[in-house]
Amino acid sequence: MRGAIIVKRLSSMLYRRIPFLMALAPALISAADSPSVSFNRDIRPIMSDTCFRCHGPDRNARMANLRLDIREDAIKPTTSGVTPIVPGNPDQSAIVQRIFEANPARIMPPQYAHKELTQSQKNTIRRWVAEGAKYEGHWAYQPVIRPAVPAVNPPASHPIDAFIQERLARAGLQPSPEADRVTLIRRVTLDLTGLPPKLEQLDAFLADSSPDAYEKLVDRFMASPAYAEQQAIHWLDAVRYGDTAGFHGDNVFPAWPYRDYVLSAFRDNKPYDQFTREQIAGDLMPNATTQQKVASAYNRLSRMSAEGGLQPREYLAKYAADRVRTTSAVWMGATVGCAECHDHKFDPFTGKDF
Repeated sequence: MRGAIIVKRLSSMLYRRIPFLMALAPALISAADSPSVSFNRDIRPIMSDTCFRCHGPDRNARMANLRLDIREDAIKPTTSGVTPIVPGNPDQSAIVQRIFEANPARIMPPQYAHKELTQSQKNTIRRWVAEGAKYEGHWAYQPVIRPAVPAVNPPASHPIDAFIQERLARAGLQPSPEADRVTLIRRVTLDLTGLPPKLEQLDAFLADSSPDAYEKLVDRFMASPAYAEQQAIHWLDAVRYGDTAGFHGDNVFPAWPYRDYVLSAFRDNKPYDQFTREQIAGDLMPNATTQQKVASAYNRLSRMSAEGGLQPREYLAKYAADRVRTTSAVWMGATVGCAECHDHKFDPFTGKDF
């Protein structure tokens, strides 16, 4: 699991030279010098803020039978005969006409929405339509494609650095100087253990003149119990770990064996696929070990009630719904919980799916 968390011992320029990000941020989000407009990066944020409330996924709130979040709907004429988007032809596209409209009664977004597009945003939308109005699906549902590493001068020590250097060069920016050793050990220690370095750790690092002193420092921290504890905190938060039942009297619920399982998993660098299977269905695995059964306690970490007047079937449904919400959030990174009551308005999940 460590490989997904620490990239080459936190050695990239991104980590050693953090302050430059403050200067880089405006350039990263600007599309002015970008070769093309990206729907996800440049257009979706604008439309989510100013358009989708009335022309988005909520059919009950949709106005003028005009939908802009799906390309197939956005490029076909509405019942009134206007075409919202004509790819490659912004002058014939209704959305471009309306956002540049001079008449206050016809401009979009309307004044009563209290949303106003900046000139830069208007120009970005126009440019996007002129480039063909290419839509992109939500990044979470797109196939992962490894991009080619850009060639940079001087050569980068890590592929991540190459992307950073290339983007900095296009923005005309230079990275901040590499952090001094005291700053570096404090930064990495807080990241990996959640605590500042001890004085003896600081002295030992400053006294180590070997070229791989930093790499050895990171390796030592990642092999320590403190690293496992720091990483386990995030996981336990995500899977709603607690030592009490949560309802009513909040009675003690001794779930600490599961906590220790998670700590051991991070300490021993357990493979992520095994970590996943053991928690979701460890008790169902053939010849399951005690540890694998303990891991499946994940399924019972929701709030539980032993109230005398409760309806058992109702609470079995509550527990099952909680597992759906939590498992989807932790392993899929998706808010499936919205579909418990209605079809999800932004992700492709229906109430029936839930």
